[in-house]
Amino acid sequence: MTKLPSVKDNTPEEEAEIQRHLAEDPDTWATPEGAKALKRGRPVGQTKEQVTVRLDKSLLTVLRGPDPKGWQTRLNEAAWRGVRSISGDGK
Repeated sequence: MTKLPSVKDNTPEEEAEIQRHLAEDPDTWATPEGAKALKRGRPVGQTKEQVTVRLDKSLLTVLRGPDPKGWQTRLNEAAWRGVRSISGDGK
């Protein structure tokens, strides 16, 4: 098994040098007052579950046709329409 490298804190001297370089870097700027960090990734409390399913190539072609991005959402919406038409049940 490969041993993971250990992570250590910077020494005060190393931290001072890093901060000095940041201050001198023309591409670094101060964070504006009141700025908020962007949150990345999936939202907390996600109601969807990842599954593996095999679909016909022709179905995928149709779903991806208008725009390759969003085909899973289109599939989910179409599946809900089918379920509602069969059971009359809503989301």
